[in-house]
Amino acid sequence: MALESVKYQIKHYGQGRKFQLITADDGSTDGSREVIQRWAEQNRDMFEKIDLLFREENGGICRNYVDALRAVEGEQFVKVDGDDLLAPYNVFELTEMLSEYGMVCPAFIKFSGSGKLVKSYHTYLEVVLQAFIKGKALHRAVKLGCPLSGTAIYRKSLLTEEVYDFILRFQTVNDRACFQKIITANPGIKTCYVNRPVILYRVSDTSISNFNSASRILHNQEIGRLCRVQREAEHSFLFRLLLRMQEKSAAFRTSPSQLVRFFRFFSPYFAIMLWLYITRYFSIRRMERELVDRHWQDCEAHYRQLAVSAEDFLRQARKK
Repeated sequence: MALESVKYQIKHYGQGRKFQLITADDGSTDGSREVIQRWAEQNRDMFEKIDLLFREENGGICRNYVDALRAVEGEQFVKVDGDDLLAPYNVFELTEMLSEYGMVCPAFIKFSGSGKLVKSYHTYLEVVLQAFIKGKALHRAVKLGCPLSGTAIYRKSLLTEEVYDFILRFQTVNDRACFQKIITANPGIKTCYVNRPVILYRVSDTSISNFNSASRILHNQEIGRLCRVQREAEHSFLFRLLLRMQEKSAAFRTSPSQLVRFFRFFSPYFAIMLWLYITRYFSIRRMERELVDRHWQDCEAHYRQLAVSAEDFLRQARKK
């Protein structure tokens, strides 16, 4: 379905453009490679170049991520994880904004494995906050480990060996590490938030988005490591103290005790969220409603269409 969502974008909005497809498979044993290869063969005419990066052994999210980024040849690119989908809206309108901005930060909408979208407005508080954290505030927030720019689109030229090396220090926080290094290395970077989903983000029992999953526990530990690495490189006593608090907050999230987990709210991240929520309450609530109400029907219909397309492809592949 992820590949079919790429196909949808190219067919509907990609006329006159040239494309490179990169698929990075991290040692899958469930037949994913065969599906990817068949899909690439069947749709080869859509792409100027196809790179199938298949690791024989699992190297981890960050290694797989960096391998894919290194293979990008164009200046403009979009990344979609294998269990997520590109939304039905024109993503190339956003990549064109990179002529003015160093980083474009669109929204995302969450959905379950059955394709049912998460429509609770408050779920998207962290998403719309990107509209209000920019400039120096963005630099400071990212420095403190705040999870901003989750679905950012940026220029390939921002990716340096220093960025790759930083990402590879971790196991699961690939996007966070990438954006943190890019933004801290480019304090004057110009960003723009677009309150329209570019990604449909899948929530499952085993995904990082599930707070009780084993992968989420590991992810919280990695967030703590990310804060610790940043703290060790920080010169300001105040920022070191705040990063220490943020590191402890990440550890509190993994505790089996509800009382201990409560202390996660005493962190710079939640302080920033609370301040913005109070001072920008009406704007935030309006943007949350606009994001959900304006897009959920289109996105659910898009999911159903992609599910049918994917099933048709798999049925034909089984016959062959």
